[in-house]
Amino acid sequence: MNTVNWDFETDLLVIGSGSAGLTAAVVGEHEGLDVIVLEKEAFYGGTTALSGGVAWVPNNSLMAKAGIDDNPADALTYLKHNIGQRVAESKLQTFVDRAPEMADYLIANSELEFNLVHGFPDYRPETPGGSKGGRSIDPKVVSGRRLNDYDKLRKSNLAVPGGVVGSVTELRRLAFFRANPLGLLQVWKFFPRNLWNKLARREHLSSGRALIARLRLTLQKKEVPLWLETPLEAIVVEGGAVMGVRATKDGASVNIRARKGVVMAAGGFERNPAMRKQFFGDKGGSDWNTGSFTSGSPGSTGDGINAGAQIGAATDLMDDMWWMPSVLPPDGAPVIIVFERGLPHMMIVNSRGQRFANEARPYNELGRLIYEDTAPPAYIIFDQEFRNRYAIGGMLPGITPERYIENGYVKRAETLDALAELTGIDAAGLSQTVSRFNEMAIAGKDEDFQKGESAFDLYAGDPGHKPNACLGPVAKPPFYAMEVKAGDLGTKGGLLTNEHAQVVREDGTAVPGLYAAGNSSASVMGNYYPGAGGTIGAAMTYAYIAAMDAKYR
Repeated sequence: MNTVNWDFETDLLVIGSGSAGLTAAVVGEHEGLDVIVLEKEAFYGGTTALSGGVAWVPNNSLMAKAGIDDNPADALTYLKHNIGQRVAESKLQTFVDRAPEMADYLIANSELEFNLVHGFPDYRPETPGGSKGGRSIDPKVVSGRRLNDYDKLRKSNLAVPGGVVGSVTELRRLAFFRANPLGLLQVWKFFPRNLWNKLARREHLSSGRALIARLRLTLQKKEVPLWLETPLEAIVVEGGAVMGVRATKDGASVNIRARKGVVMAAGGFERNPAMRKQFFGDKGGSDWNTGSFTSGSPGSTGDGINAGAQIGAATDLMDDMWWMPSVLPPDGAPVIIVFERGLPHMMIVNSRGQRFANEARPYNELGRLIYEDTAPPAYIIFDQEFRNRYAIGGMLPGITPERYIENGYVKRAETLDALAELTGIDAAGLSQTVSRFNEMAIAGKDEDFQKGESAFDLYAGDPGHKPNACLGPVAKPPFYAMEVKAGDLGTKGGLLTNEHAQVVREDGTAVPGLYAAGNSSASVMGNYYPGAGGTIGAAMTYAYIAAMDAKYR
């Protein structure tokens, strides 16, 4: 066997610069390891930078400080009840035990600061072990000007009207400024910050970009190298163990040795049309298979997953995604539809004009249902009352740009029959559905799909609307429709790992020197989505575990 000539050497080599990759790098450096981070794109941040940046961390220390009860046993019960046997219990137990440890570690040893997202419940809070709020935390706002490579931080596609910057709680209050103006008093700091942002060009960041910026700022202070435009070519193996990787740097192929290990955190494969078709088939249609409705990073083409599979690593959950109902403006990026689905005066129907689910149910569940069980297309139907009060699809309350009507992004008509004609929805079916829906909305009880009965539904609803925060008649013309598709936040399948974040083979044995976290790994959450930040919380936790394990190799 030929001996590899190493062009570079380090202790821990991290592939990918999202929350998983940067967490592994921060932890590795703090534990005394030499670290290099590779990123194939010209921008760092991965899918995390495009996200809300929330992390689901049960039993976190912010909960205790706020007087919210939680414990590992309840969190494990919740996960086991909803995930079942799909994931090894040892991995679930490890996540529950070490997620709060990870958060405290980063708070103590990095630039990360978190807010508790007050009142944000788990996605099935009424199931055993579920929580009515506190397990989701989000990064505090930070100035991008603190970064010396701010121009390389990936820009977000999140459609926040006006481009405003704020925490999850602040943005929730802002969303109801028409319905509940007094709620703005509770987030007064939001306004001077955004004014200062514009006047002084402070470039304040929130959500996923704030999370990435804080991790990146830590690495910059420690002078940890981040090599952009350095794609992975292959994993280098000697004697059955991973010794490093071959990558392209400055246009040349180089070998990089990793004495302690390689952490694969290069994202999923949502931007790889061939892999989407291989694992999901043609059901979504050609535009869906090209990734038109994904909110994942452009760099998420499955490179890390394929590289691992080529050296004998097992994969799992390749036929699942982090589903997200999404709308697609012409010539624009997908716009995710999250809280709008829990508001009054709207519904979602299929081409027969029939409701097929509780519109407010967790987005992962509704997105999969749109993909699998509806007669496509599906449409969000709402009336002028909704339009006056609430934001949707990047539009502020009461403002519907005429260009959106002209280009078909939003369809508008004075009658339901005319709206059905514009959309191709069965007119009789739509009329019957709206009639029944309106009767239930007035009564305040959804007898068909129980919208507004779960604590999760109510979080998304309008607390000022009675008798049900999530139900209101669709009755005030004109009427509107927007086509909604089964979008995604990224793929869920990847390299199979054990409770130490070590990549394993089909026989369960570990591949020495190879770790995986984030969407490059098969999710510890199985087919489930536990709560807001279930992707990022798991990614950061197992990246933390990977770096800690690699320290002792």
